[in-house]
Amino acid sequence: MTAVLDTPARTVPQTNGGVGGLLRGEWVKLRSLRSTWVALAIGLVLMVLLGWLFTGTAESGGPGGDGGGPPGLSFTDPVGLSLAGYRLAQLAIGVLGVLLVTGEYATGTIRSTFAAVPRRWPVVVAKAAVFSAVVFLASLVAGGASFLVGQASLGDLGVGLGADGVVRALLGLALYLTAIGLFGMALGWLLRSTAGAISTLFGLVFLLPILGQLLPASWGPDVVRLLPGEAGAQVFSVVPVADALGPWSGLAVLIGYLVVGFAAATVLLHRRDA
Repeated sequence: MTAVLDTPARTVPQTNGGVGGLLRGEWVKLRSLRSTWVALAIGLVLMVLLGWLFTGTAESGGPGGDGGGPPGLSFTDPVGLSLAGYRLAQLAIGVLGVLLVTGEYATGTIRSTFAAVPRRWPVVVAKAAVFSAVVFLASLVAGGASFLVGQASLGDLGVGLGADGVVRALLGLALYLTAIGLFGMALGWLLRSTAGAISTLFGLVFLLPILGQLLPASWGPDVVRLLPGEAGAQVFSVVPVADALGPWSGLAVLIGYLVVGFAAATVLLHRRDA
């Protein structure tokens, strides 16, 4: 990830064309950043490869033949096995969301951006809209590839696109990865620090669910299932998980985190100097 972190934002959006000009400017910035394509390629290619690894070795006990692999997944959840590589993809996409914001602060180009758009909040909306479109489409393609490769590896134990819950799982995966990327972007606006935002993202999405297992059984599971990653991931889960939120209620919790994060970021943008 070091190469991704070191790539700054270099282009200031042109806003003379109103909303359309602002969106075009953010698209130019996003596509001109090497970190955009490096992060997407690393995350999404690894997702496909890990899906192939988990499904291809499931019959022999997982990678290494000792039962290792995604916890709680087996032949009984062929869709979950093929999409299990999302855990690495979400880190790469979340980091990219952070970098698209903090890179401008690091290079100082955010001052020119806000000079062109004094109200500031349209910049937040435009950047999020362009980023969401790119990540959703890329994640949808990668998720479909992971599913097809994984089901082919499972052979007779695999399922087709027409099986119950598959279409929802693929669309849900793309929505989830997009939301995690936006969560990283919101943290970037809030903290304006690459290291701080990435550390916070990693803690909330990866570390806290693990530490939550150490909490008392009487209330610990209720806390864990409301964390952004644990709640949002239910939207692409085909096999129900005990005590977990439902697919759409879980996604709603993750969207709630986004609403709070972007609302707080917008307020702080107007109170702080660029």
